Amino acid sequence: MLRLGFAGICSQLVLLSGVWGDPGQQSSKRPAADSRRVPWTQSRLTGSPEPRPGYRLQRVFPRLKFKQPVVLTTAPGIDRWFLAELDGAIRSFPQNNRSTDQTDLFIDVSQQIPDATRIYGLTFHPRFQQNHYVYICYITEANAPRGTRVSRFVVSQVNGIPRCDAASEQILIEWKSGGHNGGCLKFGPDGYLYITTGDASSPSPPDSLATGQDLTDLLASVLRIDVDHSSQDAAYRVPADNPFVGQAKIRPEIWAYGFRNPWKMSFDAESGQLWVGDVGWEMWEMIYRIERGGNYGWSIVEGPQSVKPESPRGPTPILPPAAAHSHIESRSITGGFVYRGRRLPELAGQYVYGDYVTGKLWSLPHDQPGTKPRDLADSTTQIIAFGEDAQRELVIVGYDGTLYELEPNPSSAVNSDFPQRLSQTGLFQDVAAHRPAPGVIAYTINAEPWADGAVAQRMLGIPTSPEAAQSKSLPPLAIEGDQNPQQGRIRGEWSFPPESVLVKTLSLPSGPQAGQLRRIETQILHRDRETWRGYTYAWNAEQSDAELVSVSGLDKTVAVFDTVSGQPREQTWHFPSRNECIVCHTTRAGSILGFNAAQLNRPKSHPNSQTNQLQDLIAAGYLSDPQQRNPQAKLPRFANPHDTSQDLETRARSYLHVNCAHCHRRGGGGTATFVLLHNLPLDKLLLVDQRPTQGTFNIHGAQVVAAGDPFRSVLYYRMATIGRGRMPHIGSTEVDRRGEDLLFQWIQQMPHADSTPTSGATARTQRESLQQLKQQKQVDRAISHLLTSTSGSLRLMRSITDEEIDAATTRQVLSRASADTPAEIRGLFERFRPHSQRVRRLGSSVNPQDILARTGNAATGQQLFHKASGVQCRNCHRIGQTGKQIGPDLTTIGKKLDRAKILDSILQPSRQIETKYLNYIVETTNGLVFSGLLEQQTKDQVVLKDNTGKLKTIPRDNVELLVPQRTSMMPDLLLRDFTVQQVADLIDYLVSLK
Repeated sequence: MLRLGFAGICSQLVLLSGVWGDPGQQSSKRPAADSRRVPWTQSRLTGSPEPRPGYRLQRVFPRLKFKQPVVLTTAPGIDRWFLAELDGAIRSFPQNNRSTDQTDLFIDVSQQIPDATRIYGLTFHPRFQQNHYVYICYITEANAPRGTRVSRFVVSQVNGIPRCDAASEQILIEWKSGGHNGGCLKFGPDGYLYITTGDASSPSPPDSLATGQDLTDLLASVLRIDVDHSSQDAAYRVPADNPFVGQAKIRPEIWAYGFRNPWKMSFDAESGQLWVGDVGWEMWEMIYRIERGGNYGWSIVEGPQSVKPESPRGPTPILPPAAAHSHIESRSITGGFVYRGRRLPELAGQYVYGDYVTGKLWSLPHDQPGTKPRDLADSTTQIIAFGEDAQRELVIVGYDGTLYELEPNPSSAVNSDFPQRLSQTGLFQDVAAHRPAPGVIAYTINAEPWADGAVAQRMLGIPTSPEAAQSKSLPPLAIEGDQNPQQGRIRGEWSFPPESVLVKTLSLPSGPQAGQLRRIETQILHRDRETWRGYTYAWNAEQSDAELVSVSGLDKTVAVFDTVSGQPREQTWHFPSRNECIVCHTTRAGSILGFNAAQLNRPKSHPNSQTNQLQDLIAAGYLSDPQQRNPQAKLPRFANPHDTSQDLETRARSYLHVNCAHCHRRGGGGTATFVLLHNLPLDKLLLVDQRPTQGTFNIHGAQVVAAGDPFRSVLYYRMATIGRGRMPHIGSTEVDRRGEDLLFQWIQQMPHADSTPTSGATARTQRESLQQLKQQKQVDRAISHLLTSTSGSLRLMRSITDEEIDAATTRQVLSRASADTPAEIRGLFERFRPHSQRVRRLGSSVNPQDILARTGNAATGQQLFHKASGVQCRNCHRIGQTGKQIGPDLTTIGKKLDRAKILDSILQPSRQIETKYLNYIVETTNGLVFSGLLEQQTKDQVVLKDNTGKLKTIPRDNVELLVPQRTSMMPDLLLRDFTVQQVADLIDYLVSLK
């Protein structure tokens, strides 16, 4: 069957035969039950081939451990830290006794205050020594109109230890609780209390309460109140110089607005400047320097990204962020402080902040707007908060309950001897034969993640010094601490010593016989002190060695034998950048994704084995036994997704976990609301029969997973396309045909209500059209009908994959699903085209700087725009008398935009969309879906202009849903497979139009 293809054969090779050594050859390097661990002493992977951040994290107060800390602060005149835990306890401990192992309970609001459930903010009055006031922000209940509360309490001394009196509570201010509550409290240099509030929404859809630009409530704002005076109707007074005092229908407490979830803020101790870190949505994380009355854009924009440009705006202009980090390097920003301490003088005046998911830290000069952030440190810490002591030194709070400070990184210098070739790493005794060095062992796993059809070979190296080897001091890898199943951490994950290495070599088929493989890439995860770093080596044509790929990654055309056609073909292989490695191998997911009990717990790891691979590794001294903690516990085990003797749902859930759950978990960086962890019940995943929050791709009645109906399931669509919206969006450009088939079967067999659209009129007519194709009846009409909708196109794609329609009809479908077809439909059929004819995705395969650095020829670009068949600009844009007037007229585009901005508008057309060019989606009451520009909207009708310029009039009574989209009508893949030079020529022509 076509759907198995070469990928299916390759996956069976690695899962069933456990290959090692030369591809296709059996090896005995896997440990037998009676073997013992051998030291690996040949590691050459030290330091870095590029400059590393100049700082690292050093643990402080090492004998203290907290539970989910969220705030660390001090009180004026008291030499103690005060740390608030999410569940309600606030503890204090001496600032200067770093060897202490004791804390004192300040208050437990969840126990002592009947309504309180969680703490979000804590601060002390500037005149604390005189009035003894402390202010706490806590949550009473989720999604309550007044569920977030700031209260004042009185502090007393008990045997010299500060205690907060719960009975002294005075409620100051309340606002709606939700997924984003803000809750940070800081007193400004003016003596007023500043409070952050979020948009009270869950992660998606964005700003569901439409409050980001709405100043009639307290949400999505920084508030400023005078807590030293009360007013007639509140326990505080609004300062007279607040920016919106006296303006109708605006809450006067608002100081600035337009935030999504301003998690942490701080004032510069010298300049008084207010800084806020705002947690982003889909693409960006933001740092803001706050101005009086400032509008920071949510949800019109997310930093530089357009989100809801059609929404009503607030009364002041949108201000840009001081820094915006893309989700390539950051997933959940945590605001910090401008450093004013003395211990690190080179950081003086730098705003220091970090990221909760990636563990990275950066700095920005406090007085140089427009300066790029500086990489400060890499870490594995979930950075949840910062604290500033009496001497203005910074302490960094990890959500795992540990505390850190910055110190200079002695390994920040470039290692000029870092291995540039795989043969120099010390991992191999014979790199050409792929024979590992002594002490480096092979292992296999239960569930292989998809790797664009490649076979994976894995090994582990744990370096040991010669002295330790001689003393036989070889302790096994230790089990990590207690894991939280809600975060997807699996019982039986091991912690690794510094300089440990995990290796994966990927090979593609080179001939028709099983085992005929050609090595393409070797990926290495190296534990550099406490941080895992990723490197990749590209194999040479002779298969004798592999070269280190640059920090920015590489795309390369490679030869592959296609077992479907029985012919060789070309495939574009993407070697990941350093950042791409860490985006998947997040600290939230444990950094190491495949070396855990659920993957290693598999039978017969060695011909002499009487147990399984996991027990062999334990017996050989490589691993500690995870069951020592709980002998009665059953160790987890992933299913082989393609072993049909195992349960279908178990296989599908294993597949989703190993391919998707490193992002799609709580805090993992996936922007959708569902999680895909295999160890949670299905009904806890927020997956089945849930409305998509990141786009429907014009699928009528779309669900993330529509029970019983794969053709309404966005998850299935994203797996099946290689166009816009494909998942995974990093690390893969080829469709996994067997994985797609597995998920199709799983969704199809799910119980569902008879009233679901799977048996409705739309599905019925689509099935009738498919039947006509199979019978060679009214072929043109049937193809046209199916290609008018995404769900129909999914059915058509599936029939081609299953070889249910003949080759001639398939060619006709591919001809019709060409450049003029909507992108969400075209992407489903690109998989069937030769690579040389596929759309070239400049966003992933071409660096924009490569284009901008190239000298273009405007005359050649003019010919491309006006005459070349592959350029579709003129289908929507007009230059002079050429082209159609659907999008903006380009006749004088060079007056408005320079080369960089023109290129950016083509590569990322959805970043900024003028309101009149917004793409609207209309769903009708009889199940039809239309899209286009909104030409007219009256009480009687809606008129859309589609991407061909045709008008579609829809009676208002037939409109079930009318919504604007945040994606442009201009497709992301507009330039198709042009060369870099051709794109440079086109850009130079456009910029010449003045």
